Amino acid sequence: MDRHPTHTQIIYADNKEEAKEKYTALGIKPDHDLKPEIEVFKVTEEEDFDPESPFNLIGEVSLSPEIMEKVNVDLARAYVIYYMEKV
Repeated sequence: MDRHPTHTQIIYADNKEEAKEKYTALGIKPDHDLKPEIEVFKVTEEEDFDPESPFNLIGEVSLSPEIMEKVNVDLARAYVIYYMEKV
């Protein structure tokens, strides 16, 4: 069964656990998978992340210039979080 990322959000937090809690608190419902995995990435810990680039690839998602603007608001605390759903 294929898996795809859904409902990507940028969350500002002090650690992965806090970021995941904030994402869960948003109450976003998965599209297909009743128990999707939640993928959490701190952007500054990703090897190929470039804050100066208009595009970046984090995990399974591409960050557009609009998303990069949001990431750069608080770069040190920015996490990319999404569901990884079976479809």
